[in-house]
Amino acid sequence: MDDLHTALEVFEATASQLGLHVTWQKTKIQNLGAGGPTSNLLVCGQSVEEVAEFTYLGSVQYTTGTCQPDILRRIGIASTAMQSMNRVWRQSRLQLQTKFRLYQTCILSILLYGSEAWTLLQ
Repeated sequence: MDDLHTALEVFEATASQLGLHVTWQKTKIQNLGAGGPTSNLLVCGQSVEEVAEFTYLGSVQYTTGTCQPDILRRIGIASTAMQSMNRVWRQSRLQLQTKFRLYQTCILSILLYGSEAWTLLQ
């Protein structure tokens, strides 16, 4: 806890030397399995909130390190996208190859965003 507090104060000092200012009200802390929850952390006289999950670059990061809820979320988003393209899938004038390319581009990219499985399909 003391290391975290010291690191955040050094971060604040370094940022201010560069003319940057940290908005501590918007700053969040997440403990990724490295001990228990933090107590109220004060940095520069302002409280920093601890969170159990947050979305970063479209993926939900959980304190527990589990990814199952994020996988289920991605499946739901891809399913919604698939459903929204029903008119395209039923279109008899489109070739199967065109539909497959649309599926790869619009559906698989949503489902596999940020996963290592995407590189296996390429």
